[in-house]
Amino acid sequence: MQFILRRNADRMHKTDAWKKSAYAFVPYQTNFGELCGFADDWVNAAQGFGMHPHQNMEITTILLQGTQAHKDNTGSQRVIDNLTIQTMSAGTGIMHSEFNASDSEAFHSYQIWVYPKTENVAPRYGAFKFASEDKLNTVLLALSPDGRNGTALINQDAFFSVLTLEAGQTVTYKINMQGNGVYIHNSGGEVIIANNSLTEGDAIGCYDTTEVTITATSTAELVFVEVPMQRGIKLN
Repeated sequence: MQFILRRNADRMHKTDAWKKSAYAFVPYQTNFGELCGFADDWVNAAQGFGMHPHQNMEITTILLQGTQAHKDNTGSQRVIDNLTIQTMSAGTGIMHSEFNASDSEAFHSYQIWVYPKTENVAPRYGAFKFASEDKLNTVLLALSPDGRNGTALINQDAFFSVLTLEAGQTVTYKINMQGNGVYIHNSGGEVIIANNSLTEGDAIGCYDTTEVTITATSTAELVFVEVPMQRGIKLN
């Protein structure tokens, strides 16, 4: 197995008047295979991203805390929380907004960008809902290219999963498609992967392997983004 480490300190950190962000990858500039964007955002109460366009990009939102109000020009409109993962195929073009649904509390989210497998598809919105116990000491698949097991669709040979791993527990992540790599981001707690300790905000990208073993030294929250690796890796 080969891997890259992406420590919290390696990310680009930025603070604006209404949000605080950390970027592990920036679209069209850096990437781990087909994964090209990973924005970690804290957005203030009643603030957010106004209506804006995207094209030919797969954009997924994972909420860790708070509530986020989504609206787009396909007619989709919903409020998501930490038990809903939403995804969009921008395709030929989509307009959307993402606002904090609370007037009193910040929300914490990941917006994750993956290059599409097929360009200029019809824009699409989807969501995957789950219960917190569904991911307890079990890797829970949320997005897939074929919608297996009730997962939301993504227009790429990519697989998104989430996991709550209790202290002292070990799981093995199995690569879903030959040749893919997996980027594992730690949202909290501490885990050991490939003899490396990862704490909150740290990540590891593993490739040239069929599986990755993860052990929690304290209860941890993990996000897995498995993607094709033909595009290679660019960090700077």
